[in-house]
Amino acid sequence: MGLFIKLAIRNVSRNIKSTLLNGLGITLSVFVLLLVLSVSQGIESQIVSRNIKFETGALSIAIDKKTASYENESQGNELLVNIYTTLDNNNFIVSYFPRIYISNSNIYFNDNSQAIQIVGMTEEELPLIGEMLEIVEGETDIVNSKGIIVSNAIANTLEVKTGDFCNLMVQTIDGSINLDEFMIKGIFHYTSQLNKFSVYANYSDAEFLYNCNLPSKIFINVNSLDKVKEIKVDLLNQLGCQNFEIDNEVEYNGIKISSYLDHLGMAKALSTFNRYGMLSIVFFLILISFIGIWSMQTENINERYREIGSLLSFGFKKKSVKQIFLYESIYISCIFFFLGLIIVLLAVFLIKLNKGIYLGESASFAFGSTIVNPELTFKHIYIVFTVAVIYPLLATILSLLTINKKKIIELLNN
Repeated sequence: MGLFIKLAIRNVSRNIKSTLLNGLGITLSVFVLLLVLSVSQGIESQIVSRNIKFETGALSIAIDKKTASYENESQGNELLVNIYTTLDNNNFIVSYFPRIYISNSNIYFNDNSQAIQIVGMTEEELPLIGEMLEIVEGETDIVNSKGIIVSNAIANTLEVKTGDFCNLMVQTIDGSINLDEFMIKGIFHYTSQLNKFSVYANYSDAEFLYNCNLPSKIFINVNSLDKVKEIKVDLLNQLGCQNFEIDNEVEYNGIKISSYLDHLGMAKALSTFNRYGMLSIVFFLILISFIGIWSMQTENINERYREIGSLLSFGFKKKSVKQIFLYESIYISCIFFFLGLIIVLLAVFLIKLNKGIYLGESASFAFGSTIVNPELTFKHIYIVFTVAVIYPLLATILSLLTINKKKIIELLNN
């Protein structure tokens, strides 16, 4: 076996043309497969992460307008204390944050206006804006000032920039109108139709504008998404709710309790579309790469008939000759797999350095975002490594079938 391996390694360096051709095919296949799988994983994580972390929470408690109004201040405060006490006593809950959502709002600058949704976030949650969205101008520090962060869609519509003062007009929780002036502190590149016309504000400023006593929603982060249903049941029981359907949003005593699973219908559909769509692309690429590798390996063996004939004339058995070619295949596959892997790792690093792949505005309908960051996993590397070794090996085995019925003299005369 040692002799066969030495011969295989020598043949790899001696037959440099066929080695490079096969290696190029393997490297290209590895690069494309890993990149497609990593982009698919990035889209998958993005759909889940954006919806859970930024749009829905792992769990959320929505408080209706009547309960949140100052008209029911005593009842509302008692409910909020009960909710917070319940959340504090649950060991599976990592953190929770109140938010205020104001839908019936408009932003005015000079003679231009735009309908918006204001999202009031607490000081602890404000950094999430910079983490989830690309800030193209200004900053996200709106804690100690009457500042807002708007999308570039709003900025372009109103022709505003950071430092400009705009008026926000809000229909309050009791139906009256509030109007106040705010400074544009930051502009973000909107990544989804969900946040195209969103305006992010400090929680206390949104609370004042909305004239409310309680938050619109409480977003809850948990230590494991696998336990979401269990935590939801526990919360509902502790808050006194009975006879509920666990797989649906539950309304009780002025509040609605739901998990991200209750709201991710579109995200799950997008996730399924992404997963199976990408798998079909991967399957097609694997098929094409196999045909290409098989063709190159067949050509390689055909060109080396004389070498095979010489080995057989020296007393080597056909089985032994085939072993040498199989060792060559494994050796080449390993070398060029790692070359392809290095190129992919470099590509992923550069993409992340460039803050993702920009896919265009229409991509937000398909992927929930216009920007995608690839995520390479060990599972993907293992799968592609297996393909990179098995496919050339199988192609070599099939190609070597052509020498089974050939005599030594026929091989030497080629």
